[in-house]
Amino acid sequence: MTHQYRRAQDVPLSGGRMTSGIVRRGERLLRPMGPWSPAVHEYLRHLEAAGFEGSPRVLGIEGNREVLTFIDGDVAVDPQWQPGHGHRLPPYACTDLALRGAADLLRKLHSAAAGFQPAITSYRFHPHPPRAGEIISHGDLGPWNTVYRDGMPVAFIDWDSAQPARPLADLADAAWTFVPLAPPGQLIEAGFNPLPDLPARLHIFVDAYGLTDRKAILPALERSMLAGTAGRPLNAVDAASLRWLQGISMDFARAL
Repeated sequence: MTHQYRRAQDVPLSGGRMTSGIVRRGERLLRPMGPWSPAVHEYLRHLEAAGFEGSPRVLGIEGNREVLTFIDGDVAVDPQWQPGHGHRLPPYACTDLALRGAADLLRKLHSAAAGFQPAITSYRFHPHPPRAGEIISHGDLGPWNTVYRDGMPVAFIDWDSAQPARPLADLADAAWTFVPLAPPGQLIEAGFNPLPDLPARLHIFVDAYGLTDRKAILPALERSMLAGTAGRPLNAVDAASLRWLQGISMDFARAL
């Protein structure tokens, strides 16, 4: 397999927040592997068999790199993003239509993942089988790991963080990043002008996902934020985000 994919020139691509050394070779993508990769490959093969079209296909392994299908489109990544600041988004990722599309793609992912019982569970951050009520999901959903085409989300990429998750918790994590849920200063940094109607956008997101009890997202949002601080005291940014969320929760409840 060493020479099978060398018909096209390797073109280096900028990686995400955690992965470097990614190259494109024609219609294939080569990425460095880690100890978690066999579990991710098993999951991606399941998604392919389940008919989910929003993930890359596993084509093979070359040395210490995985070979995946390249998914063409635009990725809303902000290379200058820093924790505590808004992730700058291109206009196409800010529309209500794109927001609905992201929620719909997530619902399709959850449906495809339902019932998957992995034989390999060496996931990067939570290396255990899914527990009752859990599925395997992407683990780092956001515009920076989403491919957009004609302004609509068509696929999620960079599956290295795949891990067990409860669907509602996964939906809440995604709401933080896609709506996005953030104080006004961060929304301005993200490129929103004028500021968006966040309660309306949250309603759009959970409605497009098909959440039956829309208000169930509210406690899940707080749990999602606190989960990111597990094992350490709240810092100033965390505390400010929690106060902001608690202050706007009534507006969210009315909108839902």
